[in-house]
Amino acid sequence: MIIELLTPEVSAWDAATVLLRAGYYAASLGAAGAALFHAGFSERMAEEDARGMRRLAAGAAVLAILLSLAALVVRAGVLSGGGDLFEARTWQAMMASRIGDAFWIRLAGLALIALLMSGVTVAPHLAVAGALAVAASYAAMGHSMLYRPRQDIAALVVIHLICVSFWVGSLLPLARLARGRDHATAGIVEDWSRIARPVVALLVASGALLAALMVRRLDLLYATHYGSALTVKLALVSVMLCLAARHAFVLVPAAARRERGAGERLARSIRLEAAVALLVFWAVAEMVSIHPLDAGHRVTP
Repeated sequence: MIIELLTPEVSAWDAATVLLRAGYYAASLGAAGAALFHAGFSERMAEEDARGMRRLAAGAAVLAILLSLAALVVRAGVLSGGGDLFEARTWQAMMASRIGDAFWIRLAGLALIALLMSGVTVAPHLAVAGALAVAASYAAMGHSMLYRPRQDIAALVVIHLICVSFWVGSLLPLARLARGRDHATAGIVEDWSRIARPVVALLVASGALLAALMVRRLDLLYATHYGSALTVKLALVSVMLCLAARHAFVLVPAAARRERGAGERLARSIRLEAAVALLVFWAVAEMVSIHPLDAGHRVTP
């Protein structure tokens, strides 16, 4: 890990925190994106694919809940200096802080997404609301709460993460659909690709604006390891954008024309993009472990 390798004293608690953060980022935003994909395309899927979509979204939501709980235990270890992980005072202070606020918002959103497996008629609508809550939970704590203009940054975080969810959470369903041979699945992949283009453009624009608002002194960017983590993240996102462009302009049209082997090539490339996305979440987990050096713009507690 970037931070742990570059700091003179490696902390097992900090290392565990970064790994768990990366895990619940990927699982929670993946669940949110799967819920959005289900809401938009499930009626056009075969029943088996729609059922698999619901299982994926609910499973990712449950995994995110478990990882979030584990992250709270590790955070308690950090706060207690490795002492009693379940000391009442530590947990009371932690859950009364922004850490607790973010956890409860995220938990509520993930629970709504998990309802997709219930078969309730309104479950898809509740899952979309859950996806929005998951994105909002990340604006309840972290850098977005420390810098002015706080409301603008928080709103940008939510917009950015909804776009991230839609993109990343759709990758595994798309990889499965790409191997399909009927017109319906090919049409879903084509339509998603068209929708994804403005979504990804909004993702890039909101991300760039967030970076501009939170890192205003480029001369201090590499004064901490934040700059290194940000550089790794941008490099990995660039790889994802290149893969996405190849999908949109080469592989998806080839699959739509039913070229031999095009669906399998598209599925493999999408799975590669999903693997790179996991590395992006790791880089982000490293980033949020360090504050950018911009004290002059911090919000006074």
